[in-house]
Amino acid sequence: MLFDPKPKRCRKDLYDFNEEFNMLSRFLGEPLVVVTGLRRTGKTSLILTVLEESGKPYIFVDARSVSRSWRDLYTAISTGFSDFMAKASRFSGFRDSLLRFLKIIKGVSVMGVSIEFSWGRDRPLLTQIFTALNEAAEEHNLKIIIVFDEAQLFTGVFARALQNAIAYSYDHLKNLSFIVSGSEMNVLYKWFRDPEAPLYGRAFLEVKTRRLSREESMNFLEKGFSELGYRVPMDEIEMVVNKLDGVIGWLTYYGYLRVFQNRLVDDIWREAVELARKELENFLMYRVSRERYRKVLRLLAQGVREWGKLKQMLENAEGKTISDRVLHEILHTLRNHTIIDDENNFLDPITREAAKTL
Repeated sequence: MLFDPKPKRCRKDLYDFNEEFNMLSRFLGEPLVVVTGLRRTGKTSLILTVLEESGKPYIFVDARSVSRSWRDLYTAISTGFSDFMAKASRFSGFRDSLLRFLKIIKGVSVMGVSIEFSWGRDRPLLTQIFTALNEAAEEHNLKIIIVFDEAQLFTGVFARALQNAIAYSYDHLKNLSFIVSGSEMNVLYKWFRDPEAPLYGRAFLEVKTRRLSREESMNFLEKGFSELGYRVPMDEIEMVVNKLDGVIGWLTYYGYLRVFQNRLVDDIWREAVELARKELENFLMYRVSRERYRKVLRLLAQGVREWGKLKQMLENAEGKTISDRVLHEILHTLRNHTIIDDENNFLDPITREAAKTL
């Protein structure tokens, strides 16, 4: 179903993206593949669909469940391993070998096909876990693909530990392949372009997702409604396409609620803005000067993009002089996290509306 709000796993449900699909399919099995694109442009759906269609064994780790602790990091990886073990019946020989290798590692608990990694002081090294996976794969002449979705959400020592483990695997574990995805592209690129980063100098292949064109957006909605036998006036479809600017995740969100709850466009818009506002609040949670970030985001959402005017209005709002460096760092951070572009325009129309409400 085109309007399925969950990540797609079947080719017929993945709208178009033929070029991206074929490219990622060709890259499967390479040591390191990076999938980038704005939020809600279909990265997770693309990755899962390509993997499911390929029939290759893979472990999927969702970084969105991680909130800056060893516990969250190791739990996310445990979940990825356990999910794979539960559904890997056709790889039963490999599965048995993997369990055998994992059982001898301190800090690993195996219960049936469920795997738990300790996150305390006795936690296993990620390189130990990946080495066990590689040894089992080598026994069965398999290439195992490990996906870290929204990997830029791993930060600090947790990101460094993961980067070190991937770098070690890249150099020494030939039966493992990694896919790393991210929507905060400038943050993710630091994993590979920062000379101090463990992965610096390792070659990687990149696939980029994109916005839909106006024609593609129209076609996507028309096909989605037709698939479900639901009729929507063409002027409504045109209005929605104009507002959502080719972001397929928001188009899907609209189509799903329109069909299954018969919601009005204005209601769906308000709900989407509230969802985006919560995401901005999560972003602000980790900012030291969060109130200043709020002011800057509100000004940008109101169309104040020119440096001098933005600085003047920020100073007026705070009643004091703000250094150029402070404003530069705020804008730099917003760009790194793919909230605005180099011209200080919001990259997502819903996020722009949400910023007005901060």
